[in-house]
Amino acid sequence: MVKAQKTHGRGEPVSASGFDHNFGSEVMAYPDCKGLRACFSCGACSAGCPIHEVFPDYSPKRLAKMVRSGMRKEVLSSPYIWYCATCHNCEQRCPQNVKFFNILNALKNMAAEEGYAPAAWVEQTKQVIKTGVVFPAEESWVKKRKKFSLPSLKEDHPKLKKMIELTGIDKIKPRVDAE
Repeated sequence: MVKAQKTHGRGEPVSASGFDHNFGSEVMAYPDCKGLRACFSCGACSAGCPIHEVFPDYSPKRLAKMVRSGMRKEVLSSPYIWYCATCHNCEQRCPQNVKFFNILNALKNMAAEEGYAPAAWVEQTKQVIKTGVVFPAEESWVKKRKKFSLPSLKEDHPKLKKMIELTGIDKIKPRVDAE
């Protein structure tokens, strides 16, 4: 018996038997991701993407096809879902008005929940939880803030604590590579 195989754009075959046929529906269940149903793979999203210019393997079109095909593990473990520059060119060029930025956000959330978050992203998240900012404050910033009577970045922020509590982001674990 011959197994059905597909390639996901880089030439290596992927067994169709490993596909999650509910994955596309699961992604499109997010309110901002319903538009993925309208995508007909014209490629306008990838043609206008500045990240695709630098990293040709990054392709919103390819990711959309992979989601609709049920390639859950390949999509969620892909580093490409984290590459988006948030320029929205893909959305502005899409004739079907697919909100690909929102789809990527849903994919990132799903990837993080399933243990595929990059370690650097998890570390930045820890920094935000600890201080309220993404990057550690340099001593010169701390002095300037004090000079201008601005509040400390390390103060207890009730709104930040509430966001952390509601999102559960403090429970995200970094990806552990099997290699």
